[in-house]
Amino acid sequence: MKIESKKLIRQMRKLPDAQRGHLIKAIAKSTEEGASVTRVLAPDVTGETRDNITTQYRSGGMVGEVVVIDSGAPSDEKDRAYSIEHGRKEGDHGTTEGNHHVHRTRQYLGKRFKGRIRRAINKAAKEVARG
Repeated sequence: MKIESKKLIRQMRKLPDAQRGHLIKAIAKSTEEGASVTRVLAPDVTGETRDNITTQYRSGGMVGEVVVIDSGAPSDEKDRAYSIEHGRKEGDHGTTEGNHHVHRTRQYLGKRFKGRIRRAINKAAKEVARG
């Protein structure tokens, strides 16, 4: 889930540390759950695809990402990861159907993530309003 509203991003940055902790906890739980489901859905021929799935956090824990392939990986590894997810349409190795494990994870967990973040924001707002 990505927040597009600049106003909401500014308001979340202004939250006190205790209330921001609710959001960080919800983001971490959602990100780890997403990584877990992605690992389950990933094809397991050699185990290499599942082993490469990790999580990364930025902006003090306010941004969480499920990383399927490291951005610093060699281009042949990136091509391999892309062909697993989207399939191969042409080339020397023939054509394959994609195994859309990342896309299916987003579909499966999207609504749950939004609800978890919404509850964390509401809890933080109530605590700030109480004073």
